[in-house]
Amino acid sequence: MKRGMDSRELKVSVTNLLKRVFTKERFSAYLDVGISDEGLYERGGGGNLGVECWLESSPDGIRVKGKISGKVGMQCTRCLKEYSRELDIDVDEFFMRPGLTQVDEDGLKLNLDSETGEEDDYIIEEGVIDLNVLVNDAVMLSLPMRCLCREDCKGLCQVCGINLNEGECGCEVSDIDPRLEVLRTLLDQDDS
Repeated sequence: MKRGMDSRELKVSVTNLLKRVFTKERFSAYLDVGISDEGLYERGGGGNLGVECWLESSPDGIRVKGKISGKVGMQCTRCLKEYSRELDIDVDEFFMRPGLTQVDEDGLKLNLDSETGEEDDYIIEEGVIDLNVLVNDAVMLSLPMRCLCREDCKGLCQVCGINLNEGECGCEVSDIDPRLEVLRTLLDQDDS
């Protein structure tokens, strides 16, 4: 079973950046990733998806700004064929230092736990930012609900399972909704 992505390349130490506020460092990594129901996973080949960004230090944390671009492997939701999709995603996110106090829209202080913040906040943990979550979030949110190998994909035959893009199978497919089958029997009785 394919697990979520956990690339060591995307776990970046930012200890030096946190010591030197208002400085920048460039970061880049190239990954070979595919998409499953759980999100991205590493395929282990060459790097087809590039992560290129700047890490900018501030008193509150690290801003990550850049691009995720290249190809990602996926499976068509109609015919189940593997194909590649080109991506070009702009990224601009903020990783907060743990233990910071945030202010809500009314100006009231929200005290964050020393280890975790809100569910969708990115937190710096032990001097390391984990870009795996950021890359997974950015890529998954950029994809359409149905990923198709091509717009006119015919899918699989409901009877025999053959890929209809490669040819017709000759199976007889009934277009009647099974919930309306009772009405067909009534029509058959009228004919006799």
